[in-house]
Amino acid sequence: MNTLVRRSLLLLTSLSLAAAPAQALIAEGNDEGAALLAAMFFSFVTVPISFLLFLFAISATTRPTLRFFAGLPGLMTVLTAYWVLIAGGRPDMIWLPMFHAALAAIMFWVGGLGQTQAAPATTVQSGGNFPPQGGV
Repeated sequence: MNTLVRRSLLLLTSLSLAAAPAQALIAEGNDEGAALLAAMFFSFVTVPISFLLFLFAISATTRPTLRFFAGLPGLMTVLTAYWVLIAGGRPDMIWLPMFHAALAAIMFWVGGLGQTQAAPATTVQSGGNFPPQGGV
């Protein structure tokens, strides 16, 4: 490695090991902050993955697979709702689980696009007796 790469790695390593305000969230006895931090970190991972899964919407043959993968943001809706609302006690952050719920609904809807079911065929009798008269 050249000197520039070594120095940039050293800078990034020292910045990542430095104290950050997020560490105050998980101070001793503060479980609410740890729950909020877990919800945010898992959201940072799953939201980009969900957006990448929208690549399945390009082809009509792989589009139904998107409905299966809509379970990922659906699961994150449940997890973040628990972490934010119950464990974290922060009803003002309701937008986080609602974002996951909206993403799951959009993925489920897009996964169903292009799937049309044929309408039931009606039979028409040939002849002059239309509409059909008589009993069943």
